[in-house]
Amino acid sequence: MYLLTATITLEPKKSLGQVFLSDRNLLEKVAKLAEVRDEVVVEIGAGDGRLTGLLARDARLVYAVEVDGGLFGRLKERFNRIPNVIPLWMNATELDLSDESFAGTLGKKVKIVGNLPYCSFVRILLTLMNQMERIEDIRVMAQREIAERLTAVPNTSQYGRLSVTVQARASVRRLLTLPPQAFWPKPKVHSVVVAITPKQLPFASKKQLDTFDAFVTAAFAHRRKTLLNSLVGSTAWRDDRKPTEQLLAEFGLPATCRAQEVSVSSYVNLVSRLTQIEPTLLDKDVP
Repeated sequence: MYLLTATITLEPKKSLGQVFLSDRNLLEKVAKLAEVRDEVVVEIGAGDGRLTGLLARDARLVYAVEVDGGLFGRLKERFNRIPNVIPLWMNATELDLSDESFAGTLGKKVKIVGNLPYCSFVRILLTLMNQMERIEDIRVMAQREIAERLTAVPNTSQYGRLSVTVQARASVRRLLTLPPQAFWPKPKVHSVVVAITPKQLPFASKKQLDTFDAFVTAAFAHRRKTLLNSLVGSTAWRDDRKPTEQLLAEFGLPATCRAQEVSVSSYVNLVSRLTQIEPTLLDKDVP
């Protein structure tokens, strides 16, 4: 077993948003909630390997991804004789599951697990969202405010671009709340273990999915504006007000509605219809 030692000698880097789960009982709980069963696991933010070893007990293979060079060195030393753990020194915001670094996946879907750094959580998650066809499941720790955004419903302050982008691709559940004192150094916020389970993608092509993401980004660019004004004012879309208003009306959305009042399924329907009546959108390099 590869549990955290009683003495912590790490020097957390604020620039990387590093906090380490130091409660042994909660480490075991998080590992159990990952539900690893002879699978290939990609652990993001492996740190010094305190969770890695627990995952390796049940995983076929664990890719331990770490951006900090010093911690990567610790991982290599700690697991140099453990054949099913492969430390990788890389930035998870640029993670590409099709890269040869992950050759051991052998074309199989992977399970994503980890304590993602708070400062880059959203960027990492959005990177993963564009690779959902390669992912079986995601079980990660997030700060509570992010977890609330991931599970938010329309007409709430937390509901926004992140909610729609993720929920269009996956179902999201909150599994466990972790108090600040469970981490070192102690953060100012609670953390939550979330399960993000991929569902059938709403669009057949990557171009359509990119168009969907650009549409949602434009919709939420100005929360106080109406959805109509946000879309018409976006450089990514046509500036013709009438056709856009007609598109919204086709799905029962008044011209006065705001982005946060529109459901995920309505966004999917809007973009599906939009790419039917204006297929040239798929030829654009959407931002």
